[in-house]
Amino acid sequence: MTPRAAAVCLAIAMGAPSAALAKDPAPPPGLPACPSGAEKPDVAALVKRTQQLMDGSSSVSTMAMEIQTPQWSRKLKVKVWSKGRDYALVSILEGGPREVGMMTLKREKQLWNYLPQAGRVMKLPSGMMGDSWLGSDLTNDDLVKGSSLTDDFTSEVKGVTPAGGKPAWQVLLTPKPDAVVVWGKIEMVIDRASCVPLAEHFFDEQGHLARTLEFGEVKKVGWREFPSTVTVVPAEAGRKTVLHYDEISFDIDVPDDTFSLHRLQRGK
Repeated sequence: MTPRAAAVCLAIAMGAPSAALAKDPAPPPGLPACPSGAEKPDVAALVKRTQQLMDGSSSVSTMAMEIQTPQWSRKLKVKVWSKGRDYALVSILEGGPREVGMMTLKREKQLWNYLPQAGRVMKLPSGMMGDSWLGSDLTNDDLVKGSSLTDDFTSEVKGVTPAGGKPAWQVLLTPKPDAVVVWGKIEMVIDRASCVPLAEHFFDEQGHLARTLEFGEVKKVGWREFPSTVTVVPAEAGRKTVLHYDEISFDIDVPDDTFSLHRLQRGK
């Protein structure tokens, strides 16, 4: 959602998830067990489990998103198809008249937007990657990056801390020397009982806190204990983006043509 959770990570509206939230096959082979009783767990296995819990090999979800700023607020309902870290399609189902029908396609490191009012597709230039996605606290760059916590960062358990009345691990992630990432470090708070992330704090290269992700409303989704609500809180005061999954299915067949430019150009 990370910002992976964004690309991952996209979600919201304040209702309880429907029964469709429970669709999910068995755990993938090689999934590390949650080391609940360990004071100093195998941190690589812990982070791998947490990432697999959040990502899946593919997913289809319907979610609501509420954007709050000091001047205005906006609510959207979106549907998202994803496959791995390289392909995602986001369709706006409900929102303002200029937003309904808009679609964003991610193919590897490139983004395209379908603009229904103009009936055309626009490829986003590199100069717009840092811009906000639909006025939210997610950027176009977040959707493209999809950095991997296991591949791009080294991890270390710094200790155990209470979080929301529960014991949780504090995990520090620092970028590997050759990793292309925008963060100077990430601090994760992971529930010891379930290995579900409770919070992620993102710091810039100067060590300043840039953004926090808060996870809540944990639901059972097949083998997963899955946080159905994600709140993105930037450093800027008075802003936040709340994401809530209404429906989600993991590790299902998503046809390759879902992510084709031809489909995007047809607007469906």
